[in-house]
Amino acid sequence: MKSDLVAKWWQTPLAKSVALHLGIVLVLFISSLSFWPKPTQIIISGEAGAGASSPPPPPPPVEAVAIDRQELEQRVAEIKQQQEEARKAEEKRIRDLERRAQQAERSRAAEEARLKRVAEEKRKADEAAQASRRAAAEAKKQQEAEAAKAKVAEQQRIAREAERKKAEDAAKAAEAKRKAEQEALAKAQAERERQAREDRQRAEQERLLQEQLAAESDARRRARAQQAVTEVQRYTAMISDAIDRTLIKDESTMRGRTCRVNIRLATNGFVTSVNVINGERVVCDAAVRAVNRVGTFPMSSDPDVYNQLKDITLTVAPEF
Repeated sequence: MKSDLVAKWWQTPLAKSVALHLGIVLVLFISSLSFWPKPTQIIISGEAGAGASSPPPPPPPVEAVAIDRQELEQRVAEIKQQQEEARKAEEKRIRDLERRAQQAERSRAAEEARLKRVAEEKRKADEAAQASRRAAAEAKKQQEAEAAKAKVAEQQRIAREAERKKAEDAAKAAEAKRKAEQEALAKAQAERERQAREDRQRAEQERLLQEQLAAESDARRRARAQQAVTEVQRYTAMISDAIDRTLIKDESTMRGRTCRVNIRLATNGFVTSVNVINGERVVCDAAVRAVNRVGTFPMSSDPDVYNQLKDITLTVAPEF
């Protein structure tokens, strides 16, 4: 590129002007040489006599020649200076062109690097999006599996409930039959006093037995109620611990702040919904994310315990 520019410098207007001035100077120089005075020739004739003296020769045009040469040299120096300035200007123009070409090359390289970075970032973003879609699909698949398990568990519970009811019905039928037999026996023995006394004794014994059975049933009921309360407290603590383990805490924004949330659970402990009741937003948002992160909480198989835990309200208070 530089060689092409240098090879064509003579085609510029400045180069043409310099060549024209050089031509004029050369013409002037040649003209001045042709009009210099010729030296005078002295012819000595015999007729003039030996004592006769010849006229003195004219002085040589030294001064005029010196002046013409000085002007020529000055003009040549000016032309050389103009040529030098033209050469320097051309070199500066070439350097500017080269600098702009280098800058353009650097800009092109920077743009290529930027495009590569953009392409790489897009590739990474596409990979992250694909990974996110795969994770979402896996989570949906797992959720569907958990829902299927919950449905099977519910069906099993219904079956167990039906069996329990069937057993209770059979027990009631047996009890009714036993009572009928007792009544028939009492009527058969009513005619006799001994039988009457025996009936009274049996009746008294039956009363005592019923009282004892009632007392035992009441004791079992109270024990079961106490056990249900204990189980509810235990599973409530387990649910709170599970939330606390998955809760992302920030001491600078959560210290001393709380949030009350309502959680609804399926029979297997699967979270069906979580709603904020009141509290600090930063704690509430973290609590909701923690509940969804757990997904499925521990759950008792006792229906009475589940009935108290299926719709539970907790207070989340981060500890540091």
